[in-house]
Amino acid sequence: MHRFAKLIVVAGVALGIGCIDMSSPKGAASISVLQLPSPNVVVGDTMRDSLGVATPLSVIAYDANNAKLADITALFFISDSSHTAHLNGGSVLIGDKLGSVQLVGQVGGLQTPPVLVPVTVAPTKFAGVPIKPDTALFVPISTDSATSVGSFALAATLKGDTTAALSFVVKYTLSKAPQTKPGSPPAVYLSDIPGHISAVDTTDATGATRSLVVNSLYLADPKLLVDGADTAVVIISTSYKGVPVSGSPITVVLPLKASFPVK
Repeated sequence: MHRFAKLIVVAGVALGIGCIDMSSPKGAASISVLQLPSPNVVVGDTMRDSLGVATPLSVIAYDANNAKLADITALFFISDSSHTAHLNGGSVLIGDKLGSVQLVGQVGGLQTPPVLVPVTVAPTKFAGVPIKPDTALFVPISTDSATSVGSFALAATLKGDTTAALSFVVKYTLSKAPQTKPGSPPAVYLSDIPGHISAVDTTDATGATRSLVVNSLYLADPKLLVDGADTAVVIISTSYKGVPVSGSPITVVLPLKASFPVK
C-alpha cells in the first residue's frame, strides 16, 4: 500500500505539471509612444484634440502576440521641474506658464520615451506671407524631370497677443490645380522643405511653411501654361478649440506661366 500511495502522488504531481499554463504572461508586453491629443498646450487651458475637445493623454499597450489590450492602467508623469504645466486627474495636461514640459507614460514596468511639449499662447491672428508675383509665375517647361520643376513657398504666421503661437497644426489644401498625365506622378502637389509630399505643418516662431511644387513634365496639357490660362489654388487653415483662428482660412491663388530654357 505504501508503494501504491507513492505512485498516486507521483501521478498527481505529473498531472499538475501538465496543467500549468505555459502560454505568454498576462499584461503588457510592449507599449506605444506617448499618445498626445495635440502637439502643444495653451497657458490656462487643457490639451485638446484636433476637434478642440479637451482630451487626456494615453498609451496603447500590446500583449506578447502584438494584440491591443483594452483594460490597462496607464500612469503619466511630468519628468522635469519646470512647473510650466500640471496633470489634472492624472492624465489631463493643463498649461500654467510659457515654456515646455517633459512628459512620460508608463504601463506596468514599461515606460515611454520622454516627450517635450511646448506650453504656448492662444492664437489670435493668422496671416499669409505675401508672395512676389515674379517668383509665383515660374514653371520651367522641359523634357527632363530634373529641370522641369517650379517650387513656390507658401508661408503663414500665427500669433497670440504678445508672441508667436507655437506647435499649432496648419493644414494646406490644394483645391485647384492643372491635371496630371494618366499614370504619371503628381504634376502639382504640396511638399515640405526636403521635398516630401506633405500638406500639414506645425507652427514655430516664424509660422508654418509648405511648398507648392509643379513638374511640367507630368502635366496633362503643358500648353495651358504658355498663355497663363491656368492657376493653382491653395487653402491654408488652422484652428483653436475647434474654431478657425481669425484670418483663417487663407486662400492663395497662383497663376502659372511657362518658362522655357535658354538655348
